[in-house]
Amino acid sequence: MNSYSSEQLSKVSNELLRKEFLNVRASINISKKNKIDTVELEIYYCYVIRELNSRESLGGKKRKLVQPIKK
Repeated sequence: MNSYSSEQLSKVSNELLRKEFLNVRASINISKKNKIDTVELEIYYCYVIRELNSRESLGGKKRKLVQPIKK
C-alpha cells in the first residue's frame, strides 16, 4: 500500500482518496484480526479522514463522509 503525505492527499482526486480510505481501513481491520500493530496505519487513516472531511466541509454537505474506526 502506498502512503501519501498530507500535501499529496490534498492533490489526489476524490475517487483516489476514497479508494485510499477503503484500502487503509481494510488494512487496519486485517492487521487487527491478525493481532498485528496498527498504530502507523491508524495515524495515516487520520490524515486520510481529515482530508475527506475537509473536502466535505468545502462542498457544503452536512453529513460526515466516513465514520471513525471503532476500537
